[in-house]
Amino acid sequence: MFATPRNNFTEGPLSHSTPKSEKGKSPLEPKNVAKLPVSIYGWYRVLIFSTDRRESFNRVLRRIRRVLNPLKINPRYKHTGGEQDTAEDSGALFTFFVDSYDVASALFRRGWLDNRVWLKVSDQMPKIWINAFFRLRLTRVLLDRYNQDEHRLDLTLFYKDEALDRDFCALAESHCLSTVLGIVGREMPELEVLILDRNHLTNLWAFSLMEHRFPRLQSISLRQNNIGNVNSLRVFQFLPLTELNLQNNPLPAGYEREVRDIWPSLQVLNEIQVTPDPKIIQLF
Repeated sequence: MFATPRNNFTEGPLSHSTPKSEKGKSPLEPKNVAKLPVSIYGWYRVLIFSTDRRESFNRVLRRIRRVLNPLKINPRYKHTGGEQDTAEDSGALFTFFVDSYDVASALFRRGWLDNRVWLKVSDQMPKIWINAFFRLRLTRVLLDRYNQDEHRLDLTLFYKDEALDRDFCALAESHCLSTVLGIVGREMPELEVLILDRNHLTNLWAFSLMEHRFPRLQSISLRQNNIGNVNSLRVFQFLPLTELNLQNNPLPAGYEREVRDIWPSLQVLNEIQVTPDPKIIQLF
């Protein structure tokens, strides 16, 4: 019976790259003190609360910069009000995000900024609005990743693409993924190979009706994502796939047989040559 070889290695970090100084506990750091979790995307949310609702963001930011010195802070995606995760979070005066663990951790440890302002820091990622300008930038980034000669699009670690200029777009976020697929469908209708490795993908519903958008798509790689069941892969079931890579996903043991039942035309599974079952092929 075909089975993918199991191993415990990965080809690099799946999460945000944390500086060496953050990996170990500092000798100056108090024991048994809660630490800010490391974000898989490298982004952190900062909520600002105050007993004085007349506080301005700029005044608070000036005080934050003083207490952080010599660390530098560059707040991104700032908006008035809180977030809707909980009733408590929705009561924040301001929200912003940073993409530095050092800065976020320092604010996390600080807690109260002074006797009027306190902070709540978490490893939550930004929820961004995709406007026409950002959609244009995404189009340029996607075209740069597209190999037109091979009709091959490599979206590995897309959220870390330097061409995004520190803007955030994670394919694991449904609205980002839907936007990206819309652009790809418009710009690359002859797509044959799609690589989606290491994007923390779990929900694949945005890929529904792929057979209409990309009738020539024959090869998909989903290595090192968070796909936990074979049923979620059925969004691709009407594609004429000949190659599929699902290595390093939390799929159940023996999933390979079910995958081959879905795609009897499959020739390569997890980089291993497979022989289609003639009995299954006859049913199609």
